Amino acid sequence: MKVLGIIVEYNPFHNGHRYHIKKAQEITQCDYTIAVMSSSFVQRGEPAIIDKWTRSHLAIEFGVDLVIELPFVYACQSADYFARGAIDLLHAIGVTDICFGSEDGRIETFIDIAKAIFDNQTQYDNLVKKAMKEGMRYPDACNQSLKQIMGMEVKTPNDLLGLSYVKEIIAHHYPIIPHCFPRTNDYHSHNLGEIASATAIRQAIYQQFDFQNSLPHPELYQYEHYHLDDFYPYLQYRLLTISKKDLQHIHLVDEGLENVLIAQIQKCHSMSEFLDALLSKRYTKPRIQRMLIHILMNNTKKSIQEAMSIDYLRVLAMNNQGRQYLSLIKKNCPYTIVTNISRYQHPALDIEVKATKLLSLLSHDQENFIKKEYSHIPYIQKGESF
Repeated sequence: MKVLGIIVEYNPFHNGHRYHIKKAQEITQCDYTIAVMSSSFVQRGEPAIIDKWTRSHLAIEFGVDLVIELPFVYACQSADYFARGAIDLLHAIGVTDICFGSEDGRIETFIDIAKAIFDNQTQYDNLVKKAMKEGMRYPDACNQSLKQIMGMEVKTPNDLLGLSYVKEIIAHHYPIIPHCFPRTNDYHSHNLGEIASATAIRQAIYQQFDFQNSLPHPELYQYEHYHLDDFYPYLQYRLLTISKKDLQHIHLVDEGLENVLIAQIQKCHSMSEFLDALLSKRYTKPRIQRMLIHILMNNTKKSIQEAMSIDYLRVLAMNNQGRQYLSLIKKNCPYTIVTNISRYQHPALDIEVKATKLLSLLSHDQENFIKKEYSHIPYIQKGESF
């Protein structure tokens, strides 16, 4: 039995994602397709543009059999932690193959690089540490170190994530076969068309440009969508009322950043202005954005650490095939399968509820938004409408 795993955010779900599902299924000739999907916030430290229930529903409509949640504690993290959580959950649920899009399109490239890093781990780690001490950002430090060891580079965010997936598989000896294929578009392109980048589509949605041809269900984004900028008043209040000592304990607030945060929040009038003030050679924009989300949620270093030992698989959506697969693996699955969070206790789920409550502040129907977190039924019948 072949079980395909795909790691997704669907922020938003676009025509390129439809292609990804079909191409991955074609390459692997799988019997089942399982997606592990970021929940309320995504890896770049931004709110998902629409809620996770709608995004998981879209996944089922276009070919996925089962959608499980990538918990916030892994989703809103750097590429290595993001990959660690995703691959661990896919292994626990019995995935035999994973497939992702890349700029290079050759899985051998990722395998060779991952093996080279492990064969030269001490040298690689030392080179990364040295580069960061000199003020280089972590992704750039990794890339420079890789270039010194192998004469190769991995620059784009998607390829960095792909490499992280392969590294996790190799490091833990997971019986998972990785595959990749060339991406259908430039990840940073701002051109809109039938196949367009998620970045370009998000900008079109925020600025109310015409994005109809780029999405399978454009009507879903007409009524309500979420933007990081809209959290700025809440962030201002948070930073103006928190003590410097308490701020130091928040996850990702390191190396004296609390002083910069408190000083700049009194000068800046928008999220974009605040982000520009915080940008430096040391920190990337996604890293800063992730820190701000943790500040808004009051996630301490200790609470994140305690929540990262995941022992459950939370189902967001499934079709009949997905339900059949769960019944096949339920007895042998090492993790508890959760379809109702009211019946299972875990620190990561407590944080998940906080993330939902934070995102609900941007919803027109806050009460119903939070209610779905507890009452959602993850089974979707074929042809069921939104």
